[in-house]
Amino acid sequence: MGEILLDVSRLTKRFGGLVATNDLSLAVERGETHAIIGPNGAGKTTLFNMVAGALAPDEGSVRLDGRDITGLRADQVCAAGIARTFQIVRPFADMTVLENAMVGGFRGTVDTARARARAEAALAALDMTPLRDRLAASLTLPDRKRLEVARALLAHTALPAGEIAREAMKIAASLDIYTTDQITCEEL
Repeated sequence: MGEILLDVSRLTKRFGGLVATNDLSLAVERGETHAIIGPNGAGKTTLFNMVAGALAPDEGSVRLDGRDITGLRADQVCAAGIARTFQIVRPFADMTVLENAMVGGFRGTVDTARARARAEAALAALDMTPLRDRLAASLTLPDRKRLEVARALLAHTALPAGEIAREAMKIAASLDIYTTDQITCEEL
């Protein structure tokens, strides 16, 4: 058994009388990729919201690399190393693809050259370099999804450009698996 990167233990979330998740546990080892699948209303989005800090669980805990991040705000969870993408993609429509990617690249730095280099590496790994100067509003839905993945990867300040590129290539390969209308996939 490898090193546990994400440890979700006994998460429960209630919305009034509705129990969205009940005693949910999972562990993700470093380097693993998991998919959470289920019908509408099964609690998938609630799980992601609790892990990413958009919702606090009523019970249970979330640990990242051994650190308890349960109940932290979304920006604190992002700073700890979890960036999230959303089912409904909302890029900055009047900005270019590169400028959108740079938004994530500015996390942890005010150095425009560094943010641009990191953004260009992520775009290259996601085969988006030819689109870098296009307005985000002109992108197809799959390209908007790839742009969202680039921004999420870039928000992780500890990753150098080369590592961002490697992670982006792995995610890009998996996106092809999850582009049918029968499956919705959200990446952590």
